[in-house]
Amino acid sequence: MATATSERLALDKLAESGIEFVQMETVDLDGALRGKFLPVSKVKPDAQGAFCTILYQMTPVDDVWVTRHSSFDNGFPDMRAMPDPQTAVRWNWQPDTAAVLFDMFNVDGAPYPLAPRSILRQVASRFAETGYEPRFGIEFEAFVMRADEELMTQGRHHEMKPLGGMHNAYRLNDAAEARDLGKTFIQRMRGLGIDVEAFHTELGYGAIEFAFAPVGALAAADNATRAKSYFRQLCAERGLVATFMAKWKVGESGAGGHVHQSMWRDGQNAFYDPARSTLSDVALHYGAGLIKSMPDFAVLFRPNVNSYRRFDHRAWSPENASWGYDNRSAALRAIRQPGQNAYRYEHRVPGADTNIYLSLAAMLAGGHLGLKNKLTPPAAAEGNAALDASCARLPSTLPEATELFRSSAIAKDYLGAAFVEHYAASRDVEHQHWEAWLAEQVTSYELKRYFKTI
Repeated sequence: MATATSERLALDKLAESGIEFVQMETVDLDGALRGKFLPVSKVKPDAQGAFCTILYQMTPVDDVWVTRHSSFDNGFPDMRAMPDPQTAVRWNWQPDTAAVLFDMFNVDGAPYPLAPRSILRQVASRFAETGYEPRFGIEFEAFVMRADEELMTQGRHHEMKPLGGMHNAYRLNDAAEARDLGKTFIQRMRGLGIDVEAFHTELGYGAIEFAFAPVGALAAADNATRAKSYFRQLCAERGLVATFMAKWKVGESGAGGHVHQSMWRDGQNAFYDPARSTLSDVALHYGAGLIKSMPDFAVLFRPNVNSYRRFDHRAWSPENASWGYDNRSAALRAIRQPGQNAYRYEHRVPGADTNIYLSLAAMLAGGHLGLKNKLTPPAAAEGNAALDASCARLPSTLPEATELFRSSAIAKDYLGAAFVEHYAASRDVEHQHWEAWLAEQVTSYELKRYFKTI
């Protein structure tokens, strides 16, 4: 994942490089980096660490739930944690600190079946039989506010002041603070070998977007997940706070996590057909697989209760499994400009709240399904794709999406039955917490509607 602008670090020579501390990093089910802080002496190529299996049974706010994988019955056992030497990077903003991504294994050495990084690697290994190299370019949108812990503690997040004073996308005026934030972020990521191709303001107060250069699947997920965490860190240093919620405020835009993807062979973009100067049959098969599997994998693209507040074609958030040429109302936007190397799909379903490892695993699975079976996509949508009744509707609630995933033969084939069962249970738990909270509320809607009228 490193480039010429980053320093490659050998795990057995971290101390010699001036490193004193290492941030041990791994990703949880919700896509957040978790880990430990280690002295450099504890991190070597053959070093084995440990991590409790409860890692994959905690909600975003650490409500703990139990399953057969980690419970009182089995004592909440440890997994083996092994560093991935290819991911060792020095923080250029803290030169005495390095970070390394760790993979999780069973005690018998097999990859832990619930670990998102292992799931992506598993699907990517099956895709390798196609002979094509997938490349992914990820975009994240976020909202940046001036941090106020008192307001956040009181649940008054909407009263925080946004970064900048304009609502406009791509603004250059009144954007000095956002521009400076973006410059520092790009410099920091470049030092880690993560190429941020663009940083700009988006539609909404405090809205920004950053996009990454296309790379292979695992590197793309590593880069995006780290950058998301490190962007939060940079914001905190400046008295700011960033949210990647899919819909943080009614009346504001949602936050997308769009994924651009193409396939390459022998240095050539396999999505381009030079004989017809359009999308190749390979691209059409791949895209057909994405369309067919999209409802099954919808819960990976929209994993939270809040994700479905972004579900609105009027805000360019797709409502059906559609595709079209340069059509932002479609779930899958086929791009053919400015040249043959740019031929790709933009998958517009995921929000910025997705676990990007799982989103990419789902997309690779769908693409592989399409290639293997030489699937043909439906007709490309013209105009507003949401009005195309021939396209399969995407689930509009978390429970509906969870049930489609739980019963999906495609998901079980590619991701493993154990993971499908576990992830579906995790979404059940997330929705149960929402329902329990809602049951204890008398909402402002009810008060305004009934307090004086009945």
